[in-house]
Amino acid sequence: MQSEVIDDILSVEDQAAKIVDEAEEKAKETISQAHDKAAKIIADRVEAVRRSGKADVDSAEALLQQHLAEYEEERERIESSENTIDPDVLERAVSRIVDRICRTEYFGE
Repeated sequence: MQSEVIDDILSVEDQAAKIVDEAEEKAKETISQAHDKAAKIIADRVEAVRRSGKADVDSAEALLQQHLAEYEEERERIESSENTIDPDVLERAVSRIVDRICRTEYFGE
């Protein structure tokens, strides 16, 4: 009878050890799956931010090119114009600009 009880106890201990092993394996698998899922979410988000940033850069570059083209057109129009600025008017304008700059706080006044 004692050997049957000992056998039962050993059998229960074996079953308990198997349950613990299975639980540990399931926990490792669950953690691994959660890690993989989190890594995918992060990678997807990083990619979305990268695409958005690239779109912003592309948009800014296109706007810059547009402004440069407009500037170039205006420069060419001004250079090809037969109208010129009277040197006296230009001199007065430059003097007024210099006076205003000299009165700013950057020059101590």
